[in-house]
Amino acid sequence: MFQSNRVELHFGLEKPVKLLQLTDVHISLTDERNADMTERAAKRRDVFFREANFPDRDPVGYLQEAMEYAKNFDCTLITGDLVDFNTYRNYETVAEILAGKDYMFCSGNHEFTPNPGIDSYQLRADTLDYVQSHFRGDLFFESRIVGGVNVICADNGYHTWTEKQYEQLKAEVAKGLPIVLFCHVPLNKSMMDPNSYQRDETKKLYVTEEEAQTSAKVVRYLAEEPLFKAFFTGHGHHNDLFDFEGKPCYMTGGLFKGIVCEIFID
Repeated sequence: MFQSNRVELHFGLEKPVKLLQLTDVHISLTDERNADMTERAAKRRDVFFREANFPDRDPVGYLQEAMEYAKNFDCTLITGDLVDFNTYRNYETVAEILAGKDYMFCSGNHEFTPNPGIDSYQLRADTLDYVQSHFRGDLFFESRIVGGVNVICADNGYHTWTEKQYEQLKAEVAKGLPIVLFCHVPLNKSMMDPNSYQRDETKKLYVTEEEAQTSAKVVRYLAEEPLFKAFFTGHGHHNDLFDFEGKPCYMTGGLFKGIVCEIFID
């Protein structure tokens, strides 16, 4: 069915908790309403088909199957790049599959762009309302207590964090429960340095000094606050495990390859 990345965490819970993470589906569909993307969409589907080594399902099929499989878990987390680019057909397809389903979702770096490889904060601002309308919950921050574990799903799709997210994280810590955090981009020590956030201004992703300071502050907080126990991310399309200041940061492979992460906490 799926290639499962199984993770076990031990928090001393009274009753075990089961979480399912899905990430990087990269659905690449279009129709006459975005006719200028027809050739590009076909090329992108071929890219992921080849990267996945010619699977017997396409990304839409994997997402449909995964959301059915999710019924076996206490909570389902989708950590971005659900679509490869912003088209009407992509989001209508996603909305149809997710309708009536229980999940938490944070955006990645592909949700807002009309063309892969073109990212900008302005594009995100321009398309946010449309993208948000296809999902339950908040694309930038959502939390839920599941069996004594505080599960947080938060956006860092452009590698940055906001002051609002910082205040939201502190409010969650005040609840006093162990936290597992889900986001799109893996965390690392370099992100605690504000100088690491100076992006290419020509791509409209230039980070101001204030934004860099805030992002570095948030990442330091995640590293230093003991209630943050583990982190689950995507973005890299393969399974991996990183040490983030003594805490595990798991990267889950793309669902377009049939990969899911099953997390068991006791």
